[in-house]
Amino acid sequence: MKIAIIGTGVYSTALTYHLQKLKENSICLWTENLKLAQKFQKKKKFDFLSKDLIYNDNVRLSTSLEETINQADILFILVGSKYYEKTIQEIKPYYDKKIPIFVGTKGMNLETCTFFSDLTRKQLKCNSYSYFAGPTFAKDLTTEDNFSFTIAGSNKLGFIKFQTLWPSNIKFEFTRDLYGLEIMSVLKNIYAIGSGIIKGLDCSESSYYTFITDIIKETKTIIKKWSGFEETILTYGGIGDFLLTSHSKKSRNFTLGKMIGTKTNKKEIVEYQQNTTIEGLESLNNIENFIKKTKLENSIVETIYQIVIQEQNPEILTKK
Repeated sequence: MKIAIIGTGVYSTALTYHLQKLKENSICLWTENLKLAQKFQKKKKFDFLSKDLIYNDNVRLSTSLEETINQADILFILVGSKYYEKTIQEIKPYYDKKIPIFVGTKGMNLETCTFFSDLTRKQLKCNSYSYFAGPTFAKDLTTEDNFSFTIAGSNKLGFIKFQTLWPSNIKFEFTRDLYGLEIMSVLKNIYAIGSGIIKGLDCSESSYYTFITDIIKETKTIIKKWSGFEETILTYGGIGDFLLTSHSKKSRNFTLGKMIGTKTNKKEIVEYQQNTTIEGLESLNNIENFIKKTKLENSIVETIYQIVIQEQNPEILTKK
């Protein structure tokens, strides 16, 4: 397959490293960073991911969107949420609706309450759109370990093709619940901040797992309000991704929450926020309209917003 990948962040480059293991795959990543493209051409590696991982000759970088997309059989979009809508507009002049699209960007504009799946299908008129998520940290994708994905789409065409791209023993599952999976991919980052706060407050294990249970219940309620399927919470992209993001010290969202819970010096917290991409924080900055439209009352999501954005006492989360 000729694979185009839009975005050169840590996750997309790690995913590329795994996809390249199948020699039949020819992969082109698009970047706006000319220096990054030139450096990769010489060294065949991304230092921000790992200085030890050398990419094969079937991987290249391009600064031309037209070149990247026109030669593709499959298109991956893996950019930050705040850049997604701009990226779709840039892709539009070069995109052929026959090319299947796989999106890993977390799934919703919270400010306008627009699902990226709706936006993409409306703008690009694509025949096959799939959203994928799962309990996978970027660096884990570069190992030989097994991992898993949930693929959501309006039909199984994308799901069938997605499975052919991977060389390893990976677990796949399919759901038609695009909205449910997209909502969970947004909420899990917010809840992971809350999970970190609970840990930072040095609550008991009983309190911590009560919190985990409560966020799963709240997620089911929110999914239902947005016409998703409650059972989607049981998928790899649901509870699997929730538990990974809410437990691991590798999670930037969890780390921020723990800093807030332990009442770390405000200057250190601000520096961490400025120097780290924290998708849960970006979501919280735009969550107010989503809370109103979902008609959430006294929710955990709103409490986390009050703590992180409005700087209320983190201990209010223990009273939920």
